[in-house]
Amino acid sequence: MSDRLKFDHVVFFGRNFDEYLQLFALDAKDLEGRRVLDCPSGPCSFVADSHERGIDATGVDPMYGKSVEELSKEGARDIENGLEQLRAAPTTHPISDFEGYAQRKREALKGFLADYSAHRSRYIEGRLPNLPFANRSFDLVLSAHLLFAYSPIDEDGMLDSRVFDRTWHHEAVRELARVAGREIRLYPTVANVPEPRRHRYAEGVAADLCANGFQVAFVASRYDQFAPKYNDCLVATRLV
Repeated sequence: MSDRLKFDHVVFFGRNFDEYLQLFALDAKDLEGRRVLDCPSGPCSFVADSHERGIDATGVDPMYGKSVEELSKEGARDIENGLEQLRAAPTTHPISDFEGYAQRKREALKGFLADYSAHRSRYIEGRLPNLPFANRSFDLVLSAHLLFAYSPIDEDGMLDSRVFDRTWHHEAVRELARVAGREIRLYPTVANVPEPRRHRYAEGVAADLCANGFQVAFVASRYDQFAPKYNDCLVATRLV
């Protein structure tokens, strides 16, 4: 247990546009002409970076009711706390370029805060499993580092509570399916355990998506992640 990540809340810890492409096995052209939802978006610069490229992206997160100052403070705190945990878990979470990794987190936060301040309408306050959007509002829904990652620590996750248990995961994925018109991508699917393996909820979530009219595949991610054997994203494509 000492070399596993463990948090008492969902950390406000972001990534940039290029990291999103790597996470979700996408190319920038895959996003062109599509309405994209990032859920939860956190302090990621993905929405800001997308709009700079002419991509229609929206972020949703329960933190978006807060001020720029509050989010700046919480983001900076969570980045440092998260980095400290990663430094303490070199076996299960090795990072080849730690300083570069840390710098990308800080730059993502900076880019997010600037865009949140200037274009607040792109950032909607909301949380799974009840999103404030109509059915099939988005062509593509991206969800990184919430499902699976923040399940209870005794059920393959890294959260020191049972808020996001198996039941919540199924409710959450049904909500993602409701607002997704064409496709959902989830990352990661690996368990937070010393020996990498598929998260115990992943197959059930896949089955839930299939029951909601989607075809599901596990697609290799390009992200420089800690468990290459299961470094993939779940891709669900609507059939009906």
